[in-house]
Amino acid sequence: MAPAPTVRRFFAPLALAAIGCVLMLAGGVAARSHCRADCKQAITDCLALVPSNEECTGTRAEKRACRKLHKAERKACRRLVKLCKQQNPSTVGICVPGASACTFLTKWGTPGSGNGQFDQPVGVATDPAGNVYVGESLFAGRIQKFDANGTFLTTWGSGGSGNGQFNGVKGIATDASGNVYVTDGSNRIQKFDGNGVFLTTWGSGGSGDGQFSGTVGVATDADGNVYVADYGHDRIQKFDGSGTFLTKWGSPGSSNGQFAMPYGVAVDGSGNVYVTETGNNRVQKFDGNGTFLTTWGTPGSGNGQFQSPLDVATDSSGNVFVADTSSNRIQKFDAEGTFLAAWGAYGTGDGQFAGPSGVTTDASGNLYVADQVNNRVQKFACP
Repeated sequence: MAPAPTVRRFFAPLALAAIGCVLMLAGGVAARSHCRADCKQAITDCLALVPSNEECTGTRAEKRACRKLHKAERKACRRLVKLCKQQNPSTVGICVPGASACTFLTKWGTPGSGNGQFDQPVGVATDPAGNVYVGESLFAGRIQKFDANGTFLTTWGSGGSGNGQFNGVKGIATDASGNVYVTDGSNRIQKFDGNGVFLTTWGSGGSGDGQFSGTVGVATDADGNVYVADYGHDRIQKFDGSGTFLTKWGSPGSSNGQFAMPYGVAVDGSGNVYVTETGNNRVQKFDGNGTFLTTWGTPGSGNGQFQSPLDVATDSSGNVFVADTSSNRIQKFDAEGTFLAAWGAYGTGDGQFAGPSGVTTDASGNLYVADQVNNRVQKFACP
C-alpha cells in the first residue's frame, strides 16, 4: 500500500512546548521567577522546530496548506512568548517546579540513536506485563521496548513508509493481548506483536471511512477495538483489532461532539473515550460509540485550563491524566473533569518537563511521561 503524502505536519503543539516559562503550581499558586532570558531562548527553540517549507510535499493544494500551517506555527511561537513574559516579569531568580501531586520514581533516556537513547519521544504505552513502549517522532522511525524500570529490551523500525517502518511516530497503544498499535505520518495504523513482529496495517490519505488526514492519538478498549484521532478531519474513527471500520464521530467546530485538532485519545475501564483537542484546549468524554457525555477545559494556565494538550491517559481508579504540553505540566482529574492536582514546570530536573507529549499508566497506578524535548521518559507513583 502506497501511503498518501503527509499534508499537515502536526508540529505546532510540540514546538509550542518550548515556551516553558509559564510555571504552574498545584493549588493555583503562581510561581514568579527569572524567565525573560528563558523566554527569548524559548522562541528561538520553538522556531527552530518549525519544519522548512521545502519539506511540504504532495499536490499544489497540499503544499499550500502545509506552508500555511508552518506560517501559523511561527506566529504561535511569537504569541506565546509574549504570554511567557507577561506571566514571569521578574528579572531575578530561577525557574522552579511546582508542587507535585505524584511522586517521582525514576527516569531514563538521553539524546541519541543508540539503544535506550531517544530522538524526541512522543508516544508511550504499557502492556499487561508492565513493559513500556516508546515511539520517537521527528527523525527516528522506531519503537523501543523497556521493562518498568527503564531497562532496554528490544527495538524495531526505521524511517520509511514500508511495513514495519515509520514516517515519524505519532501515537502508540497496546491491547489486552500485548499487541502494539502505532500511528505515523503516513496516515495509517500498524499493528505488531509485543516483540515488534509486523502483523497488519490499515489506512491511507483521504476523507473516507478508514482514511485519514493525520493519524495521531490511538487507544484500545477491553474488547480490542481501536480508536484513532484523525487530526486533519476533526474526528475519531473506531475499528476492530484487524482494522475493520466500525464507526466515526466528530466534525470541525467548538460545540459538544465537535473537534478542533483532536490529538490524544484514551479509553477507561468502563469503555468511555476521552479526547484532547489542541485547538479548543479541552477534553471531551464520549461513550464507546461516540455519544457525547461531558467536557472540560478552556484556554489558559490555571487549574483545569490547557495550552495545547497533546495526550490523555486513564488509570484503574478512573482518574484522567492530561499532558498539558505547552504549559510543561501534567494535570489530573476525576472521570467527570473535576480538577485534582497539577505538577511540572519547564526544566531538566526530576519532575520538570520540556514538552511532555505522551502519557500512560500501568496496572500498579504508575504514570509514565514522554518528555519530548528532554529526550527521556519519567515515571511517577500516583495515588
